[in-house]
Amino acid sequence: MGALKSLAQGFLVATGLIWLSNISALYRGGDVWLASLYLLILLIPASSIMYLMLKNTKPKAARDPSEKWRNLLFSFQGVAVAFWMFDIATTFYAINVTGLAVELNPLGWPLGILGALAYYAPTLIFAYVLLFKIKESVTLYGAIPLTLITLCMGAMNLMAGAQNFQVFVDTAMLATGLRCGLLALIIMVTSSVPFALKRTVAQPKVVLS
Repeated sequence: MGALKSLAQGFLVATGLIWLSNISALYRGGDVWLASLYLLILLIPASSIMYLMLKNTKPKAARDPSEKWRNLLFSFQGVAVAFWMFDIATTFYAINVTGLAVELNPLGWPLGILGALAYYAPTLIFAYVLLFKIKESVTLYGAIPLTLITLCMGAMNLMAGAQNFQVFVDTAMLATGLRCGLLALIIMVTSSVPFALKRTVAQPKVVLS
């Protein structure tokens, strides 16, 4: 579970940073309405995370320093996966929705996804084995260059995704009625999620004898 938690944390942090950059791009592009919608959507997970962080006030037990570094290195695998997913989502919009872009990968679209998957899947498994199964000092050091290479691959996906998102900035259009409806829905969800979490966390746990 520690490995999965580290992977999820890296993925969520990278996704949040991507979302903030998208909001900035929309504001710079002049679509204040859509940028505001994106900002309100971001408040849903942000408010939930803040609530859970404030709720969890129990002191944490001291951990082995090497375990901390293993979790940190593995979280960067989640960062790279988030960059890759951003590239996939924006490529779908640029090619399938607008028809203004083409896939440069020789495999074409959507088979071009397999090219990155052929790297990320084995690398993720190999990093997990090095960091959490073998647990030797040499494997910890060996995971460092592997992580750096993965981040370089993820950075290329991030750059491609940013270029594709610019297509979204230039072409995205929503009717006024739809914008207002989405705004009301997002505000309602943003307001209700913390209350739902409060009820869930406050429920007493059933102990089986």
